[in-house]
Amino acid sequence: MEEDEGDLLNRPCRLDVMSFVKERVRQIAELIQAIDNRALVSGEVTKGPRTAAQCLPRHMRRRAMSYNVKRFPRTQRRFAKAVIAASKHRQKPPSRFWRRRPRNLLLNYVRRQRMYVWLETHIWHAKRFRMIKKWGYNLALRSYQRAFRPSYRDSMRHCVAQDSSFLRCFQIIGPNLMAIAKPLCVMCSPDIGPTLASKIALNGHFELSVMLYEPGKYPSGFIAPVRLLWSKHRTREEFTLAVWTHPSSSQVILTKFICLLQLKKQEQKVDANTVSILPKTFDEWRLHNMEIKTDIYFSEDGLKLYDLSDQLIRFRLHGPKSLQILHSVLAVVDDKDCEDLSMSEFISCNQSWKDDWGLRNPGEFPDGTVFSLLVEDPRLTRPSRKTKLKEAGLFSAKSVDISDLQLPLSYFWNLEIRRKALEKKIVEADLQKMRSLQLQTVRTSDAKIPVLVVIRNTIGGTTSPYIGLDLIAPSGFGSEFWIALQYGTARSVGLRDKKFMELESKRFNFPSDVPDCGAGLNEFKEEYISLQEKYLRRPHNRRIKYWNDLSIKYPFNFNFSELSHDWLQHSSSLEATYVVRSRQILGIIDKWLNGKGPAPEEAIMNSAALIPVCLFSFTTGRPQRFALICAPVNEDLDEMMRLTKHKKALEIVETPRTSNISKSVVAENGKKTEAADFISLDVTPNEKVVSLDSLFPDIQMSSRKRKLKDKKKMKRKKAKLAKKLEMKLDGEQKAVISEQVMVSKGDEGVKSVRYSMSCSRLIVGRVVRGDFSFVHGKGFATGYCCLSALKNIRCGIVLFRNVTSKYYHPARITIVKNHLDL
Repeated sequence: MEEDEGDLLNRPCRLDVMSFVKERVRQIAELIQAIDNRALVSGEVTKGPRTAAQCLPRHMRRRAMSYNVKRFPRTQRRFAKAVIAASKHRQKPPSRFWRRRPRNLLLNYVRRQRMYVWLETHIWHAKRFRMIKKWGYNLALRSYQRAFRPSYRDSMRHCVAQDSSFLRCFQIIGPNLMAIAKPLCVMCSPDIGPTLASKIALNGHFELSVMLYEPGKYPSGFIAPVRLLWSKHRTREEFTLAVWTHPSSSQVILTKFICLLQLKKQEQKVDANTVSILPKTFDEWRLHNMEIKTDIYFSEDGLKLYDLSDQLIRFRLHGPKSLQILHSVLAVVDDKDCEDLSMSEFISCNQSWKDDWGLRNPGEFPDGTVFSLLVEDPRLTRPSRKTKLKEAGLFSAKSVDISDLQLPLSYFWNLEIRRKALEKKIVEADLQKMRSLQLQTVRTSDAKIPVLVVIRNTIGGTTSPYIGLDLIAPSGFGSEFWIALQYGTARSVGLRDKKFMELESKRFNFPSDVPDCGAGLNEFKEEYISLQEKYLRRPHNRRIKYWNDLSIKYPFNFNFSELSHDWLQHSSSLEATYVVRSRQILGIIDKWLNGKGPAPEEAIMNSAALIPVCLFSFTTGRPQRFALICAPVNEDLDEMMRLTKHKKALEIVETPRTSNISKSVVAENGKKTEAADFISLDVTPNEKVVSLDSLFPDIQMSSRKRKLKDKKKMKRKKAKLAKKLEMKLDGEQKAVISEQVMVSKGDEGVKSVRYSMSCSRLIVGRVVRGDFSFVHGKGFATGYCCLSALKNIRCGIVLFRNVTSKYYHPARITIVKNHLDL
């Protein structure tokens, strides 16, 4: 064999024998040292670095040698001492007794709230509810034991309670009313309801729901709904405005307030000694938070803004018996205990609550009515077990006269008074000691708690599950009030149940159902990403072909901006999509939709406006979130007229797009464009590789074994294809994946299809919340329709189709005029 000339050139010309032999000797010595086991204990071989104890025979080893050098033989101690000092032992976990010490429990409680804040009722809810991390809080989503049906039954006949303490409160204090109201009125519009300077709210009798907009951008630029309450000091000329906001939009609202009122943040002077002292109880920790975490903003005009986040608790009660349950839970302070001059003002309010207000139905009061009360610690009057609500008997309430309602007191908004109430709160151990030493029941304590009761009656009746009240109290008493409500038979609900109750009341949930504000768009984005990730976790053969089979362009988001601009006569991509909330315009559109009035103005019709609607199914069909609202054609209307009683619904099957796509692909490839009289003699494209094993199968192999073998082969093939596909997708693409994920191979033309014409019926809107309604006894939903698309709807008849269904169901839509609320 001839040698390559390049190999000869690379070989060395000479060899140093001494260096070569030295290297080989070193290698041989290392090899002998590795395989020579004479120095080791019998039965062991060298497998790497050894500890000092492993160098000893087995019968001389002790467990204490790992930390006690004196357990080694004297000859080995010097070597073992250095080895033990350099070794890293696993730290022993603290004992359970150490972890259960009160101080360590408190430190652990504080440490676990660094990322997401816990409400005061968190521990109670965490044992019974599914908890989620939302808006910087750990919130209760749904109960593990109760579905929505019993919650709905209680909200209509009894009472349900929800902890809404995650709402943030801003307290604005000024020398006069106009100094606060005038700069902030630019964020409101009188067309959609009450404003900050509404006459009905200035005296402090009512808490109003107001919708805030970007200054000068109405009807677009919606920020969020808020609830506000005015209060005037009794002795000095000072006004207070309390604004309750949702945590998803609170930072935006705070920024607007600082800009409009020209405020500056006050630097807090914190004593270093107080910071270094660790609190011993939960109440001390909350008092410490009041001083440290209260952000204060001030202006040169004498205005002050206090950020009272996590310093007030707010419980929401729904149901006709919510006032009666609260009346049984709250023990108002007796007249003889109101010795202080400031407390004496509560005597008349407490007496009216005891004799009249607490025995009525919340639907009898105007919406937003506020009561000021001074109550005792709820632990003192809490029963030992759940007690049924006592019937009111023959008590017949007279009609409520607003002029007879007493003015709410500003006592509650004094920070020093709330701090004193928390300082005087009795520790649980002291309370039990008092009960054991006294023969009589303990009915009073030094802690007198000011509370506010706010009536919620936005529907204007007594048959809605949304009617109820809000209980506002200082922080530190949340767990006590909550457990007292549970012993008073108020059922607890979570965020999911609240959304269902809002659906039954024809209301939109904020921010999950609002498409024209930043908080709502962020909510849509988070939901879109979570649904996409859930969709991608499914195998390819188990994923729904939304575009090929169902013609759904956007199954996991709404994209209202694209839909509204599709319906505009002039395509203006710069125009922002907004929701019409003016009751006057909504009334005109409602009359026009029912054929009882003229069409709205041309400027409104040609804008990117969305109309809030509610949808009632005719017979069957349960609309779900993301369902399509479509305009029917003449044939659909004729078919609806011919529906019989036995026929449940009009079902229009959506034809799949697979056949159309395959035809277009064939036309693009040009296989059908060849001449008809041309016959190809090339047989290679039609040839197929055939295995001889498949031609001559083993006679002994049973059919069952053959099927299993083929099944495993197909499984391996699918796994290989799935692995290749996953390698192509990066981690970033999975998170921000577009509509191309939902479509199959060869569906690149989905982007060119117009949103409004993506299925067999014209899309005029989408459903944001829907399900079977217990109030109406049929499928019910709320959603938004494009204003310019309502021209294609006759007599309010539409079709809806869920994103996972092929069938269209007839329904009737009406305009929703209810305002957003927290």
